[in-house]
Amino acid sequence: MSEVLKVSDLQTIEFSIDKVCTLFFYGDRVLRGINPAYEAQVHEMFDGGMMQALLEKELFVDTWISDLQIEGFNLVIEHQNIPYWNYPYEWSFSMLQRAANVVLETNQIAYNYGYEIFDVHAFNVVFDMARPKYVDFGSFFKRDPKNGKSWSGYMNFYNSFYMPLYLYSKGYSDLPNSIYLYNGFFSDKDLFKLRHPYANFLGSGLGNLLFKLQNNSRRLAVARHQRIIDKYGNHKHIGKILKFKSFYQNRFTTAKAQRLIKSVGKSKIDSYWKDYHNDKTPASDPRFMRITELIKTRLGDASSLIELASNQGKFANHVLANTQIEKIIATDYDKNALDHIFINNENSKDVLPLVYDFVRPNNRSNTQVLEKRISANIVMALAVTHHLILTQDVSLAHIFKVLKSLTNKYIIVEFMPLGLYFGDMDNIPAIPEYYTLAWFRTAFSEEFEHILDEEVAVNRHLFIGKLK
Repeated sequence: MSEVLKVSDLQTIEFSIDKVCTLFFYGDRVLRGINPAYEAQVHEMFDGGMMQALLEKELFVDTWISDLQIEGFNLVIEHQNIPYWNYPYEWSFSMLQRAANVVLETNQIAYNYGYEIFDVHAFNVVFDMARPKYVDFGSFFKRDPKNGKSWSGYMNFYNSFYMPLYLYSKGYSDLPNSIYLYNGFFSDKDLFKLRHPYANFLGSGLGNLLFKLQNNSRRLAVARHQRIIDKYGNHKHIGKILKFKSFYQNRFTTAKAQRLIKSVGKSKIDSYWKDYHNDKTPASDPRFMRITELIKTRLGDASSLIELASNQGKFANHVLANTQIEKIIATDYDKNALDHIFINNENSKDVLPLVYDFVRPNNRSNTQVLEKRISANIVMALAVTHHLILTQDVSLAHIFKVLKSLTNKYIIVEFMPLGLYFGDMDNIPAIPEYYTLAWFRTAFSEEFEHILDEEVAVNRHLFIGKLK
């Protein structure tokens, strides 16, 4: 018999409303102690075939009955510990759309086995490299036949997935990610105003009334029957309330949610750097070929790499295909460029695309900053430091501090000695007096163990170093 773990020796999350189980962390293992009232349900989820169906389609994080025991629990399940944990505000449009479809597919399979998922906000999905997976075991509930075909998680899904995708489709570039940085849900009323701009034509009072009628009727329709009884069972009009729900509820199904996501179409946001890699072919570019050679010959013990300012990820994919590197986290703050990376690597087990501004990163107060979740053997930043230093006044010390936080071994970075040179030697923009190769080399050597530096192209001087 295995050792019984004490709850006091395990880590857990600060706040949870999960009735099914309690989440624990034991070293690098992820466990859930199943609450006694739900033991039979969990056994049915495994023995009845539902979990097998979800795992075979790679919709849910790998999960099994654990051999570990935890005091106070008769049943413990265990999850795969997904590396490089990520959040919805780090996803592009297509990543969010793919995550939405994973939720819908998960719910459809659950429905086929008499279950549904309720707490379906986007933070319950994580990308395992370029494959989104649902991770919230505690959000599965047995379906009640009295709810008809309705999906009790419909409104959560609508708020957390459809609303941000709809905003992307209307050309809003910052709002979708900002939703997840705030509280994870967009205001129902604000979206109503966006979708129905003429609702207030006869006054805000009428507009508010129309919103309340629509919103309250939908919420009543998707509410679980038992919750209505618990809350309004003694109401004098409970019979009419339940009759209305019965009549209206089958309009809000998984199928309708699928149609909503399909209707979004594509993102219409614009961005400055979206086309930067259109004419780039790493396999025929001497600069990229030289960097590839150096990764193989000088950094041969490295197996993972984070590329900052990866744009469309063409060089990241080239490195993956032509070196010993096995895992790449390709990041960029340009959402359209990053979307190219995901589309070109969807379902890859080797590439994780993330929207990330490494100089001015965003995160919520209750989520870990990226450098505490993600690191690699190599961090690489090509053709970007001149923009940061000369146009955004970012200090070299800050750039090196960020790069150092993301690597556990090596750094590859380029210096552009001609500054913002754009190909015309007769019209090189002025550069500050301090901005020299010697200045960069001195600063680099103070922070890192210098391995080499060499010119790899016009206005591209490559530095490779190692953590001291």
